[in-house]
This record gives sequence, structure tokens and C-alpha cells, in this order.
Amino acid sequence: MNIKSFFIGLATGAFLAVIVTVSVIGYTTNARWGDTARPDVIVSEILGKLERYAITPFEREVLLTSMYRGLLSALDDPYAQYYDQLALQAFQERTSGVFAGIGITSIMDPETRMLTVGAVFRGSPAEGAGMLSGDSIVAVDGINMVGHSQEYVVNLIRGPLGEAVTLTLRRDDTDFDVELIRAIIEVPTVAHEMLDGNIGLIRIVSFDRVTQNQFNTAFAELKEQGMVGLVIDVRNNPGGLMPVVINITNQFIPPGIHATYTEHAGGRREYAITSNDHFALPLAILVNERSASASEILAAAVQDTGVGTIVGTQSFGKGTVQNLMYLSDGNAIKMTIARYYTPNGISIHGTGITPCIVIEMDEDLARRVGALTFEEDVQLQVAWGQVRR
Repeated sequence: MNIKSFFIGLATGAFLAVIVTVSVIGYTTNARWGDTARPDVIVSEILGKLERYAITPFEREVLLTSMYRGLLSALDDPYAQYYDQLALQAFQERTSGVFAGIGITSIMDPETRMLTVGAVFRGSPAEGAGMLSGDSIVAVDGINMVGHSQEYVVNLIRGPLGEAVTLTLRRDDTDFDVELIRAIIEVPTVAHEMLDGNIGLIRIVSFDRVTQNQFNTAFAELKEQGMVGLVIDVRNNPGGLMPVVINITNQFIPPGIHATYTEHAGGRREYAITSNDHFALPLAILVNERSASASEILAAAVQDTGVGTIVGTQSFGKGTVQNLMYLSDGNAIKMTIARYYTPNGISIHGTGITPCIVIEMDEDLARRVGALTFEEDVQLQVAWGQVRR
């Protein structure tokens, strides 16, 4: 029997538990955990027998890591994951905004269980290879990625600076390979410009640690240039850090209104902080089917409070919150811990946000959002018109 598969099967049959340390001696056969034997005792027994009798070579750490991953894979939670040190480092790099990679944002599609490309950064290896928003990542260096977690796939895509990585992409039901050379990516999460009529445009591609300062700088520069209205573009934005999007959202909704609240196990609620800041000029938010999570918090708060117009197509519909929890051995797990709700108490999970003005866009153009001219971008034109009038 394959040892790795055996331990994954063992773990998925157990109640959810995080086993931090395991000993192969000193177990008691009558130790109980509820109505069953304590999992740590049984694992100790199995490891003891393997070490004494197994003729197939194995590494204890590999077995334990597989078991921990198996525990979380048994959850009906596509965002749950066990992080060893390598995966944890990749996660921390991804949210820091600086890393060696190919220059994309991504989101896990819970239906296909494939990583889907959100935004493609200008000047990045991904743009040079012709990658587009909406591409699905089927394989990395020939290794099938379907069903693997986001962090696992991202960790394989990233690697030593200057080395090549080959991705198998799926676009319009056709698979093809692209080879990319990894480069240092300092995520340009915010871009801005002034449109005709002194209408500001701010594009946010993800809500990372660097986003808050980048947004504040862009917003201040537009105000100094005499901005009389603002369009915020979160199309193809897969989300990011909740504190960052709440701080940004608070600048646009009325004082005392909670941008969102979360509902945790047992019905416990936590309300987002409020602010006294309030941008009182005309506002529009651009969304599409790849605007998810934190992007939807911003759009929903603006829509519920009536301070702006939502333009585009139905958003992704990710209304859950994940949390990273550190273990005593320095590794970590991530799992869904709450649902979030709009100021009006609506959960958008699985449904998304319906824009105030629905404007469809040709798929070829939609894949190049952020790189389109104003004349090509019909959604931006409508949003601009709403703010300008």
C-alpha cells in the first residue's frame, strides 16, 4: 500500500484536529477522545509500527505533512490549507507585494479547482508571454495543478530569480504551454490617471500590504490636480487583506457606517471599524466576474450606502473570510473562519454583486482590462459618464 495515501486516508477520516507533536512511545490503548481513540495516540502507534516493521523507506516529516494536509482536505472548504515553512514563506511574500515571480494576481476557482489568472502586470514576464486574465493554470513544469491549493501552485510558479518556469494554460477549452523567466516583481497594486473633465481613475489590482500607501498617494495626487469625481476600477481584482480594503472603503462611505461585518462560529459578529473621512464627490466602482472578496467589500459598501454607482458585470461572489493560524512548530494552517456581510446585512457568497448598470464586454477585451484605451473600454466610458454628469 502507498504509505502517503494511507496517511491521507487516516487523516481525512478523523475529526479536525491539529496534531503538533507525536511520540511513538508511552501510548495507552484506552486513551479516549470523545467516542473514539485519541488521534495522537493512534498516530503514535502507527508511526511506531512503521519504524519497527516497515521495509519501505519513508521520511517521518513527509508522512506527517501529508497527514496534516489530509486533515484540512477533508473539510468542505476550498481555501483550507496546511502551510509548511516553504509554503508559509511564499504566502508571506505574496501578501508583502515584493517577490520573484511572473507578475500576475490569481484566484482559486472553487468549481474547476484551478488557479485562474486575475490581473496581468504591465511589463511583467506574464505579459511578455501573452498571458491574459481568465487563463486557467493546468500544470506547472508538467506537474498537474488541478485540485491543488492556491499557495501550492503559487509556490511552484515562484522560484529563483532568472530561472525558467513552464505553465500549461487553458483558454477557451484549449491547453497550451508558455515558458517564462522569473523576475523580481514589486506589485504595482495601484495605478492612477486623470481623465477628461477632471475625473480621477484609480485601478487597484489587489489589496496587499503595499496597497494602502499606494492608494493614498494616488488619491492625494488626483485631489491636488483638481479631481471633481472618481472612478475606482477593481475589475480582475481577486481581493486581499481585509484591514486594507476597510481602510480604503471608509474614505468613501458615510461616517459611522460599518463597511462590513463578519459572522463567526456560534453566530458571533464582529463589525469593521468606522471612520470620519468621507469623499463627497461623485463616485463609480467598476467590477466584473473576477472581482472577488475584498473587491466586493468595497463595491457592496458603496452600493448599499448609495454614495456611488457600480458599473460592469456580476462579481465573483466570494463572501468568506480566511485566517492564517500559526502552530507551535512554526508552521501554520489557513481556513475559512467567517462569512462577511454588506452594510445592509446581505451575504454575497456564491451570488456576487449585481451592478447598478450592467455593461457586458467582449471577452477578448475583458481579458485585457487595465491595458485598454479609453475608446476600447466601454465599461470605463459608462462609469466616467456617471461620475461626470
